[in-house]
Amino acid sequence: MMPRQRGALGAVISWKRAAARLLAGLLCVGVPAIASPAIPSAPAANAAPGWRQIYADSQTIYYVGAADVAPTGQSDIETLLEFTVPQVVNGAQVWSIVSHMKLSCDQRRMFTVDNTLYALRMGAGPVVQLQPANDAWHQPQPGSLGELIWSTACGRR
Repeated sequence: MMPRQRGALGAVISWKRAAARLLAGLLCVGVPAIASPAIPSAPAANAAPGWRQIYADSQTIYYVGAADVAPTGQSDIETLLEFTVPQVVNGAQVWSIVSHMKLSCDQRRMFTVDNTLYALRMGAGPVVQLQPANDAWHQPQPGSLGELIWSTACGRR
């Protein structure tokens, strides 16, 4: 078992539990109504042209990469999770996580290939950790961030 780390706000977290919670949240946890306004933040205003913000709350901002997604077959996309307060993973500060995902728009399925944790905002700076995902093809759950990612990338087909 890995040692527990202190987060920036003094909360004690284990990196495995924190990573699992964050990555599960990408695909399964319900989000407030999509129509609710995103919380403005400096990182969102400075988002690289290749990222489209799709959701924000007081702790995280989520983006989908601006890639062309095929209406049939499999497509590769990237998503970016950025923290408003850095997290600590294995003693290193993490500001953002880029997830490489595969989507099938016509079959309404997705899976996460891997996650790369970065020391700086917007998937920049040194790589803190590369985590292969232990995921399988699945349909995004209604009301989840996974559904928001799928519907954004696939154009609400």
